Amino acid sequence: MIISITSCLAQNPKELHGKIVCEGKGIAAVDLVNLTSKKSTTTDNQGHFSISVAVGDELYILSKEYIDFKLKITEVHFRQEPLTITIEKKPIALEDVEIVNKSSLKVQISQADIDAIKLAKQSQALKVVNVYDGTIENGVDFVRMFKGISNWFKNKDKEPQQKPVPLPSFKDFLSSHYDRNFYLNNLKLKPEEIDLFIAYCETDARAAVLAARQDILEMADFLFEKNEAFQKLER
Repeated sequence: MIISITSCLAQNPKELHGKIVCEGKGIAAVDLVNLTSKKSTTTDNQGHFSISVAVGDELYILSKEYIDFKLKITEVHFRQEPLTITIEKKPIALEDVEIVNKSSLKVQISQADIDAIKLAKQSQALKVVNVYDGTIENGVDFVRMFKGISNWFKNKDKEPQQKPVPLPSFKDFLSSHYDRNFYLNNLKLKPEEIDLFIAYCETDARAAVLAARQDILEMADFLFEKNEAFQKLER
């Protein structure tokens, strides 16, 4: 009987209902992307969401103010419905507090993930006009997802002791989102070429701009583009 239930759930996607919270409070405007089916949704004002998933699917949870991470769907998640997913705020620079450059929960981005998110982005044109049910049927609104990132760095009038968060450096962004395997397996670089390649990319003015925008997809495209030119250099 258990095997039968597992097989059924794995083959038949169903709506998973839940809530994204931080410190017990529902978080709005958090994006959830099903990397398997390319479907996505965004939490409402109270942090609630609903998305079609099957056992084995991977959910990618993204937000400009909170740490991104992946969640692999199991039968347990369906039994816990409505599912509560707890996320953590990204570090903020305060007086006498050192900024942590690398998050404790690093998201490892593979080429398959990049392709999945790109497909979701490209298929936005298929959504129904003037009908909104809390989800984007075939795509992710990446412009809205990362729009307003500059607001991170503004001081609050009521909190004069708070400092603006400095713009992340190009190297820090790469360190936080791309591990050694990305350079070796996806870009096909030799181990001794990695540091040289990063320095080569850093000379391009777009590197700092993309790092400030925190756009994983655009940064990946940039790295693949620079790698083509890097491979043609005489060394």
